[in-house]
Amino acid sequence: MKALALLTCSLVAVALANASAAQSIRIQAYVDGRSRLILDDDTATWQHFEWAAPGRVDCDTGYPIAPTYLDGLAWWPDWPDVPTCENRDCGGCSSSTFVGLAHALPDHDFAPGLIVYDARGPAGIVEFPSAANGWSVVIEFDDNAPGGAYWYDVELDFSSPSGTNYCTSTLNSSGAAASIALTGSLSVAGTDTLLRATDCPAGRPGLFFYGAAPVQLPFADGFLCVSPFAPGLVRLPPTQVIALDGTAESTLDFASLPPNVAITPGSTWYFQFWFRDPAAGGTGSNLSNGVHATFLP
Repeated sequence: MKALALLTCSLVAVALANASAAQSIRIQAYVDGRSRLILDDDTATWQHFEWAAPGRVDCDTGYPIAPTYLDGLAWWPDWPDVPTCENRDCGGCSSSTFVGLAHALPDHDFAPGLIVYDARGPAGIVEFPSAANGWSVVIEFDDNAPGGAYWYDVELDFSSPSGTNYCTSTLNSSGAAASIALTGSLSVAGTDTLLRATDCPAGRPGLFFYGAAPVQLPFADGFLCVSPFAPGLVRLPPTQVIALDGTAESTLDFASLPPNVAITPGSTWYFQFWFRDPAAGGTGSNLSNGVHATFLP
């Protein structure tokens, strides 16, 4: 009940913020286990896999059911309720469908990004819009590892075709999770487009790379956010040495890229930063989240 009360206090602010965000959807859900939210046009549908369905943890023992908030609006989805109202480990069962999102997804090619405000497990886009899936977006929330449930707070942003973050990153030895940004004009005729990674372990080597499609696959101590499949991952030399403030920067030199992976006007590419991190243990390396951009003439 305390978690519900704390969340409710922020709903007015969320609604006001989204009133001016013409192409974004704020999502807040009480997640236990692994579930996916399928967004298509102006609709939303949950698909649940392990542990209790969103908002339903311990409802069979009298714990209050929690709604999913979409742009501050409480949605109480119906479920099959098999074997109980928790729908525990139902292996892909679906909720009822919410109709009437304030900001409908485009019915054409677009490149969404996910801003993660609060999460304790992976939260990221696992299926991107295409003609094959009817231009829908699938966001996966994975709270399998920790005990109990947690309020996840994310925002799907499709307001800009460029410079948008997606995927997720994990804590490294700097004490934070590394993030990547793409700034500048994004013009292939210019020289001011800059890749910048932050919250990385100081003094360690790292490398920017890019590819043609997004993924979210476990890799090293984090997640690979750029597809390794054809045309593959393209390294952007030179190797970076992370500065004392935890940052690394590289200017995109469009003219030096291989012809088969050239960045051309109107094309969309996905970028990430890999770095060594032996102080964190594990495999000894980690990655930032991802950023995608559609480039200009």
